[in-house]
Amino acid sequence: MQTDIEIKKGQLIEIKQINKHVFHLKIQSDDFTEMEYVPGFTLNIYLGNCENTTDLESRKYSIWNYEPIHQIIDVAICTFSKGKGANWVKTLKSGNTLYFNPPRGKLIIDNSADYYYLIGDITSLSHLYEINRNLSIDKKVFSFIYAHNQRDIFPDIDGSFPFDYYVISPLIPEVVKQKINALEPHFDGEGIAYILGEPKTVIALHEHFKNKKEWDIKKLRSKPFWKEIKSCF
Repeated sequence: MQTDIEIKKGQLIEIKQINKHVFHLKIQSDDFTEMEYVPGFTLNIYLGNCENTTDLESRKYSIWNYEPIHQIIDVAICTFSKGKGANWVKTLKSGNTLYFNPPRGKLIIDNSADYYYLIGDITSLSHLYEINRNLSIDKKVFSFIYAHNQRDIFPDIDGSFPFDYYVISPLIPEVVKQKINALEPHFDGEGIAYILGEPKTVIALHEHFKNKKEWDIKKLRSKPFWKEIKSCF
């Protein structure tokens, strides 16, 4: 861990498992008042106590919601990858101190478009929920959330299910692409597409939108959200 990186700390005030593969964390920190929050920010959290070691790994998690009055951030941590972050979250308890870098991000909200495509899997669901809740109410949205199992789907922070969900198993990028082509509406104006989640699907959809649909690459916000270590199904 580099010593010139600014490290903040907060308290885990609540943690609960909301389905087989997802944990919901609520983190409180007075340090959050220092940030100029933008929906789409991520929180880079260290997997351990920064005061006891100088060589800790970290993982980036999307901010699902920010409550500025009490300085509370919500994150949803998925365990599909079975990596170090997935194992670490299972050891946490309410009251633990968490260490992190100041929140920031590149996949932030952009209200400049007329319509939006919000596409992703369960690992990107909290990020897309946060973007969707903070779009202007006059914006049109086409959503496509793909899941291996219906039980993997969890509601937004307010308990709503604002997106359209599709169970696709086994996950084949070409199948996802075909379903999106069959379902997508015709929107007038300019659009922005957030394409997040499983790496192979993200790459396939990014290339499809860029080359086949001839979208301006500046309007494509694409990012793989996880790397599978081994199958968890």
